[in-house]
Amino acid sequence: MDWLAFITNIVNKVPIEKVFFPPRDNAKALEEFVRTQAPPESQNKAPSVPKITTTTKTPERVAQPTSTAVLERPGLTTEQTVAYQNREIGKQLLAMESHYSQGMKIAGSPCDCGATKHLLYLEELCQETIPMAGEPSVYEEIVSWVREAEPKSTAEAAKSGRHDQDYPVLSGQARDFRKRLLGTLAPAAMIETREPVSLEEAKKMAAEEAAKEVEKRWQSPEKKSAT
Repeated sequence: MDWLAFITNIVNKVPIEKVFFPPRDNAKALEEFVRTQAPPESQNKAPSVPKITTTTKTPERVAQPTSTAVLERPGLTTEQTVAYQNREIGKQLLAMESHYSQGMKIAGSPCDCGATKHLLYLEELCQETIPMAGEPSVYEEIVSWVREAEPKSTAEAAKSGRHDQDYPVLSGQARDFRKRLLGTLAPAAMIETREPVSLEEAKKMAAEEAAKEVEKRWQSPEKKSAT
């Protein structure tokens, strides 16, 4: 019997990979594959989203800087200009005093001339007067008062009725400011009066008017035809 041929025949029937390589453990290989493909624990957690806090801010009126430029009116002294400004401020205060006393309504309809007209002009007048006034505190107080009163002095605010109890107070405050500014509540204080003319000034004015009249008549057609 040829033993060499017999053994060779048996070896040829056995797959070479079975001899040199151990059999693959499929279960273990699958477990290893799953382990390597699984994401780290930190990746499994949902990313944290920063909490956003929102706050609602009520828009505020931007404070306008007080002008330091001195208002100049040609032909008027500083005292005369301040007196004029005071009369105009008094008129606006009187208007708001009246509107507030009527609940910011005109014939039952909401008044729309408070914040958009009288108070706006009032603040402008006060800012113009502050650089000229020897004691500007009252004008500065009026400006602050205007800015506080404005939100309550619109047609929408009057229509809402939310400030009905505030209007009598605002009316009294406007009245007090007017008295402090003009020294009286008499309406005549808001009317411009001319200073009395002296006798010498009256004579000078009369002479100037007479000279103009003579010159006018001298150049009239009747005078020219006579010459």
